Amino acid sequence: MTFAEHNLLEDYRPPPWPEDFGRRLEGLKVLAGVKWREMAELLGVTDRAILLWRRGERRPSGANILAITELARSVPGGIDLLCQGDAGALTLWAGGNDADGDDLE
Repeated sequence: MTFAEHNLLEDYRPPPWPEDFGRRLEGLKVLAGVKWREMAELLGVTDRAILLWRRGERRPSGANILAITELARSVPGGIDLLCQGDAGALTLWAGGNDADGDDLE
């Protein structure tokens, strides 16, 4: 089989959704220095959408993932936090206790 005959998409398997996505989102919030409501505004979504993503009850749409990625690109260490393997992703930010009191739950 030549390279041209091989269907590259046939064998493609997307990586699994990170189980710790809510924590990664929390880390991005901390790195960006914003509150949850401010983050929702930056991403163009509702507070409720952010809450559902954090709880793992919903996943962001493709457009939302793009917005999250663009936000992460603007924050030093943001892309590393979102894209690093599960074992090390949360070592990039300290604390993460959400001590600013703006938890939406």
